[in-house]
Order: sequence, then structure tokens, then C-alpha cells
Amino acid sequence: MRRREILLGAMGASFSALWGARSRAATQAGTPGTCVLTPTSGEGPFYFDAKLVRSNIVDGCAGVPLELAMTVVKMPGCAPVKGARADVWHADADGLYSGYSEQSGTGDVPASARPGRTFLRGTQFTDESGTVVFHTIYPSWYRGRTPHIHFKVFVGKDEMVTNQIIFPEDVNTEVFKQPPYRDHKGVRDSFNANDRVLRGDGSGVLCSAARGGEGYRATLVVGVA
Repeated sequence: MRRREILLGAMGASFSALWGARSRAATQAGTPGTCVLTPTSGEGPFYFDAKLVRSNIVDGCAGVPLELAMTVVKMPGCAPVKGARADVWHADADGLYSGYSEQSGTGDVPASARPGRTFLRGTQFTDESGTVVFHTIYPSWYRGRTPHIHFKVFVGKDEMVTNQIIFPEDVNTEVFKQPPYRDHKGVRDSFNANDRVLRGDGSGVLCSAARGGEGYRATLVVGVA
């Protein structure tokens, strides 16, 4: 686990540089050791194309604010990819996804999360620096899974990578002491060290995350072939 965290941590340029100066994203991504080819993992559950091009995907959900910056670069040269499509989707503070009546690991699914709802889902297209920024809330856990955000990246009509963004465990611990996460039903049973997906193929992408603004900011670099 330590080796993977070091390798994946090196994918992102320093958090402050990527966030504070997005115009320098291409330079940062091109620095040796800061970007690698991002592996494809299983799609995971609960994906659908909500056809919502938007940066703010909160849709009224309660939770700690999170700004997620993803920079897509072309391997092996690490050049920024303009116009790539990025889809994200993730669970709310109760571990529920929008749009589905049956969800394992969450217990009863309230009507507010069932088909027709699209909270915490969205699509954007990368700018000249290869970057998109989503405004969302910090994802919670559900039984059997550590907190994560699913993502897909398309270039043209081609799906280039599908994977899951994993957060540093110390940040998870800090966030989950705050409301509404501390009121989550049940006891968290899965962490980065024992998550069934990470334990299975180990291909989740660890992001950089830290306090910023009213909540947290997270960054990662996604390398595509």
C-alpha cells in the first residue's frame, strides 16, 4: 500500500501549484515524475450519463464542500488535453447514489435518491490547461467501500479511462468527525487499507487533498494514452 501511495501521489504536482495557478498545469504535469498512465479499473455501480454539463453537482445535498480539480494529460509527453470529457459520480453523506432504487451496502433507499434524481453527477470538458473543476461535497462511505469518486474520461467518442478517486485516510478521518457524516448510520467497516476494490486490483487513484475555502480541495492528474 505504501509503494502505491508514493507512486500515485507523485502523479499530482504539488497541491498548491496545481490549484493556485491552473494556467501552469501543463508545466507541472510535464515535470518528470508528476504524471503516469492512469490504469482503468472496473466501472463500479450506479453509472448513467445524466447528460448534465455542469461544474456544480451538489444539487442540494448536505455535506462538507469539496472542489475537485482533474487535469487530463497525454502520455508519454504529459501535454494537457483540451476538450476531453470528464464524467464524475459519487455517493452522498449517507452513502447513497442518485437514480437507483436498489443499492447494496446502504440499507433502505429513500425516495429522494431513486430514479429521476441526479445529485452528485456531472460532466465537463477540459480547458486549454487540460483541467476541469467540479464543486461537490465530500463523498461518504457505505458498507464494504472506502470513500471514493467514480470518473470516466473520454477523448472524442473514445472512453480512455474509468477509475475511482481515493482520498488520503487522514483527510477521511478529519471529515467524518464533522456533520452530517458523524451521524451516518452504522459503523464504517472499510478503509483504504482493506477496501475490497483496492485490495482486489489496487488500481484506484489516490488524489491530493487538503483544507481550502469553506471545505476541502482535491487535485489529481489523469494520464491517457
